[in-house]
Amino acid sequence: MTPEQMAGMLAELERVRELTLDLIERETPHLHPPPPDEADGTQRAIFELLIGARRAVLGNPAAARRLHDLLVAEGRRYAETPRGARLRDGLAASESVENLRRVWEMLSLNVLGGPAAPSGTPDAWADLLVDALVGHGLDDTTLARLRPEGFT
Repeated sequence: MTPEQMAGMLAELERVRELTLDLIERETPHLHPPPPDEADGTQRAIFELLIGARRAVLGNPAAARRLHDLLVAEGRRYAETPRGARLRDGLAASESVENLRRVWEMLSLNVLGGPAAPSGTPDAWADLLVDALVGHGLDDTTLARLRPEGFT
């Protein structure tokens, strides 16, 4: 494969990824809600940042999973040190940490959890895509249009 072919393939994969993400957002509008009407500049910016983070996680779940796993592993290594253990113990009952957990769950929709190969897409992400397709109008007429002539 030439570098030009590789670049073309990567561009096509990016196009398919964007189309998939657009489909998920269009068919599940509750995943991409509009900002609150009363949001001021700072609140609106925070809201857009959180929606952007969600889009990044849903748009590239394999990379997000690797980053998540790397951060968790690093946190666990640090917690094994005396200084890290003190910090872990101090944060264990922290309301702020609980709030961060809730924020993460709302952003990621927990699609990074569950089984997946180290470089694979988590099963929960695939389930989200299937829910968007099956639950919102994918029918035989759509599939028939995709079937090449003579293909059974």
